[in-house]
Formats: sequence, C-alpha cells, structure tokens
Amino acid sequence: MDVLFFNSIAEHVKKEINHKCKLSISQTRILLFFDGNNNQPLPMGKLAKGLSISLSTLSRQLQQKKTQDYIEITRSDKDSSKIVCLSEVGLSKVAELKKALSEIEKNLFSKIDTNELTKFTQELKNLSMGYDDFSEMG
Repeated sequence: MDVLFFNSIAEHVKKEINHKCKLSISQTRILLFFDGNNNQPLPMGKLAKGLSISLSTLSRQLQQKKTQDYIEITRSDKDSSKIVCLSEVGLSKVAELKKALSEIEKNLFSKIDTNELTKFTQELKNLSMGYDDFSEMG
C-alpha cells in the first residue's frame, strides 16, 4: 500500500472544506474542537494543548481576521489569561461545516459497504492511536 495515498485524501478533504465552507484547516480544527467540547470557554493555554499546537501558533491563528469572526475572546476575571469560545457566527459555521463534512465523507466512502466502512474506520482509529508508538520506532 502506498501510504502517501493518505496525503492525497487529506488534500482532497482540505480543498473540499475550503470550497464548501471557505475555511482553512486550522479554522476547521478550532471550530470542531469547540463543537466537540460543547463550546466550553477555555483559556488559550488549554485550547492550544487541546489542539496539540503551541500557544504562539494558536495566537497567530486566532489573530487572523476571518477566524476572529468565529470566536469570542475575553479576559479572565481571575488573572490576565484570555478565554476563548465560539461566537454565534462560529456556532453557525460549525453547523455548516459538519454538514459539508458529512457530504464529503459520504462521497469519499460511497463505494464501501457499511460494515466494511465500520471496520476500516476502526482500523484507522487503532492506527492513529498507535502512531506515537510507531513514530518512536524510527
């Protein structure tokens, strides 16, 4: 199997997200992260950790004009940290994104039997969870 094929699929998905929703992959990750956490407001440090990126990378991403439309940033009452959550526009964009992702997934896997797709998805999850172990082998 040519493992670089996964990169082709990832590029296709990125292009489709951009075409359908006008989102970058970093915006997509932020929106989906908050959606998966019920839009719970988080300090920037915890958000960066949750996204597995550095605080400086997160800060740059949040400073992008288009990204600012999707988030609300407030100062913490307790300290000088900034708290982030999705704005109403962001919540609306998540719904649009999830619909687009569902369509992308449907098109991508339309030729695979439901049972086979379930097995395939589970194997990919297993591979991704073991990826850290695999990368330590090299």
